[in-house]
Amino acid sequence: MKFRILILSSAVSLLSFSPAKAQSDDFGIWTEAGIEKKVSRQLTLEGELELRTRDDGFGELDRWSAGLGASYKLTDWLKASVSYSLLEDHNHKVNSSGKKYSDFWGTRHRLNLSLTASQEFGDFTVSLRERWQYTYRPETTADRYWNYTDEDDDIVYGEPVIKKGTTQTHTYNGKASNKWRNRVQLKYKLTKKWRPYLNAESTVGKSGLDKMRYAAGTEWRLTKQHVFDLYYMYQHSYKDDDSEGNRHVLGIGYTYKF
Repeated sequence: MKFRILILSSAVSLLSFSPAKAQSDDFGIWTEAGIEKKVSRQLTLEGELELRTRDDGFGELDRWSAGLGASYKLTDWLKASVSYSLLEDHNHKVNSSGKKYSDFWGTRHRLNLSLTASQEFGDFTVSLRERWQYTYRPETTADRYWNYTDEDDDIVYGEPVIKKGTTQTHTYNGKASNKWRNRVQLKYKLTKKWRPYLNAESTVGKSGLDKMRYAAGTEWRLTKQHVFDLYYMYQHSYKDDDSEGNRHVLGIGYTYKF
């Protein structure tokens, strides 16, 4: 009984959260393809590839990633999982004055440790996932461009004199971050093949709430081996650690299970 109360109270607190209206929202398409191998009743091995776009859908590649993971059922209602992902991000960094910027691809390494609790209520399933996320971004050297809008051709910015359009290299130091992610989900068994769902997820960093994500979608279990996922997600960012910002996302996924 206490377990059911915990899940329901978490669902109410996350799903009822309302973010402030975004001033400038982006749009992207996220596609995923995964594979799952059930080794035993408790142990499942997983692999996944993902591709993301931003700026009006297919306008620009945002990120691709490849990951491996494993999950283990501790009890009928509690599952533990671990995963590693290699991420390649398209970074666009602009300084506060807007006079210098970089546009480059960078690598990140990510480790996730998760616990997922779930409980069925008739055809409804409520789940709560708690995840620790560690990400390391290695040191990266990239071109940095200087674009002034002043009328003069030469502008003194320290030493030496920098001209419009000048390109220089800049090294971005390595950086590690720890995040705590909390996701609650409500799924309904509509038919043997269709499983519509709603979920909400918060991401918390060392300085507080980083972002909230809200999603509505459905699973389509074509067969036991072939499972598709289609969803809409809205992301509201409170900080800009990953240069993501507010975003509308159309997600499409496919998983092969054997």
